[in-house]
Amino acid sequence: MDALINGIKVPHELLGDLKETYLGESDDTSLRNSLEQDGYLFLKNVIDPEKIIRARNDIFKTLNEVRELKDPFSDGIASGESIRDQIHKDRGVFWENVSSTKSLRDITNGNVLESVFTRIFGSSAKGFDFIFLRAVADGKFTAMHCDAGFFTRKTEKVLTCWLVFTDITIDKGPLFIIEGSHKYKDIFQQFKGFDVDLNKNKKATIDKHPVQFAQERNTKILTAEFKPGDALIFGMYTVHGTFENHAKDKKIRLTCDVRYQPENEPQDPRYFGHKPTGTTGAGYAELNSARPLNEDWHTR
Repeated sequence: MDALINGIKVPHELLGDLKETYLGESDDTSLRNSLEQDGYLFLKNVIDPEKIIRARNDIFKTLNEVRELKDPFSDGIASGESIRDQIHKDRGVFWENVSSTKSLRDITNGNVLESVFTRIFGSSAKGFDFIFLRAVADGKFTAMHCDAGFFTRKTEKVLTCWLVFTDITIDKGPLFIIEGSHKYKDIFQQFKGFDVDLNKNKKATIDKHPVQFAQERNTKILTAEFKPGDALIFGMYTVHGTFENHAKDKKIRLTCDVRYQPENEPQDPRYFGHKPTGTTGAGYAELNSARPLNEDWHTR
């Protein structure tokens, strides 16, 4: 089973395994140390599978209602069709409603993740109200980047949590991390102080293909085969992206990004509060997932 990025096969010798962190066996200091050392924390089965299934089915049912998933919708198989725009006049409102699904919010902004991040920060943590739910169909991938340009306008003390809702084998486009990239001084200098909304003449994505990027730096592209309930936590300067979903069974990948920060740090009003406006002010309409599953994505 091959890993693809933008149609290019990733050589097996460049791939490496993410190192699992065991929450129950780690004290708070060791969690912080692991995050600082590796640039990420890989937590397996951190969310109750029953809660994951409930949220996934609620979301899949909605996608089935706009004919983007085949019956039975619980299988998560893309139909290649969509009547989303015929039924819903505003894509942003539609995706905001999907992202506000209670069963999903009980996970993204619930007690389990809040307690994990409180342990990491060493103080009370708060999750962003604006979340990035992604239903990823065939051919789609997220270009390589780091998150600093999106989420550090008010504070640098922000962490991303990538949550898994479906089985994600290598052909379904799992997230990858460039090993050691959180310590790359050139990446830090390139994106420190960069704001994708304000500095519109500069791209958030890293133009170089991840294969070339990893080869030139003599490093690995780290990933895993993820299961529902797994979570990957990483910092603002950790270089990452996703492989391409090229699964022959046409099953979509369902994941969700939620950011957390210490509660006592300044909060970016774009991401907090009632009806947050999101990175560019366009609300949920700015997200690729607001587009029907059979439509191409944009790249920032």
